[in-house]
Amino acid sequence: MEIYTDVGGRPGLDCGGFCKFCFYKNVDFNNLKALKIGCINCPPGQIGCKKCQTLINRVNNDFKPLPKVFMDLENKLIQKSWDALNGNLKVVIGAGADIFYYPQLTELVSIIKASNLPLHLGYTSGKAIKDESFAQELISQGLDELSFSVFSTDPELRRKWMRDKNPEEAVKSLKLFCENIDVNASLVIIPDVNDEEQLFQTCGDLEEWGVKSFVLRRFANFKSQGLILNDERPILKGIKTHAYEEFQELVRKVSDEFSFRVLAFPFYDPEKDFPFAILEKKNRRYLEELPQIKMEATVITSSLTAPFLRKFFELVDESDLVNVIGVDKEIADLITHEDLQSLDLSEVKKNVVLPSGALVHDEQARKILDKDGTHRKIKRGPYVLTHPYYESVDFNVEELIEYELKSFKDLIDKINLLI
Repeated sequence: MEIYTDVGGRPGLDCGGFCKFCFYKNVDFNNLKALKIGCINCPPGQIGCKKCQTLINRVNNDFKPLPKVFMDLENKLIQKSWDALNGNLKVVIGAGADIFYYPQLTELVSIIKASNLPLHLGYTSGKAIKDESFAQELISQGLDELSFSVFSTDPELRRKWMRDKNPEEAVKSLKLFCENIDVNASLVIIPDVNDEEQLFQTCGDLEEWGVKSFVLRRFANFKSQGLILNDERPILKGIKTHAYEEFQELVRKVSDEFSFRVLAFPFYDPEKDFPFAILEKKNRRYLEELPQIKMEATVITSSLTAPFLRKFFELVDESDLVNVIGVDKEIADLITHEDLQSLDLSEVKKNVVLPSGALVHDEQARKILDKDGTHRKIKRGPYVLTHPYYESVDFNVEELIEYELKSFKDLIDKINLLI
């Protein structure tokens, strides 16, 4: 069990400056409030609420004062006191920028560790590190776990692409962390920069040092890949990002070659063959437990999820009642009203299922989907269709498939209730 708090911080300002590949680099921070972002939780007639505006507010917030951080932790600890007493609780502290730039970090770590609770810090790029003494102090205070964005163990690549002023010290400190605590490393893969030979060199170093896990992140360069706060400009001109299938193959190679745990984003777990393992031939017997589809509907989803959902309905929708449309956005929870405006409404049935997390106000969606004169009924699908377990490795394959089975059952139930 985890309790999470966020110390705030502004990308680009509280992280040692933008990395060359940072997806916040082209954001117009002065114009964010003009974005018409809504969500399922917005009140009628109001686009924007506390939940969906968090996405915008998060990038404009300064670091929080230490008392405010402790107050949030204290309130959450009270709610989880039983788990704390039984040793089943871990404190996770994140930031909107880089946790290592939080000015009172060592005091924060010291006080939390005095309570004997396990502590996980994340995320840091390591750019705040000037020498190894910083890492040594955190280790001596009892820090248990850290998320570290490495990019490369080659100092010159870090200097050039991360704009790291002390890359040698950052790499030395990463080694020290790996040797003494649990480190969940991550790496944004940029084609022809830190992939292939460079990637395997970094992996070899991390394995030698004893890293716990490694997350590979595909570089997002365009708005369709989820950069909803940006304009239409690419982050890096002339860089063509890996196709999802290419990215998956690279992740598989790393997983096969090295002993540490490997995950990837967009989400892919090569060891457990997730997401959507329920669609594999060896697991399709689970689909027999699903209810029959009784209503016509169009399911709108992301471009990455659409092929999986089409395959699902080919297997379970004998009467061909459901069609799936993937919009030009790779992540379903980052679909906005702009994506819906590009739909060919002749392909959209009278009943529509939208992703639960899509950043679209229901009235926005209704207005866009009814503009051809056809009144359409809109419903939100399940929050997720596959288990969002991220860095956790505590779930076995059977549990994950059961989770997918429940999620797909929920989706069919929502379709059948569109009457």
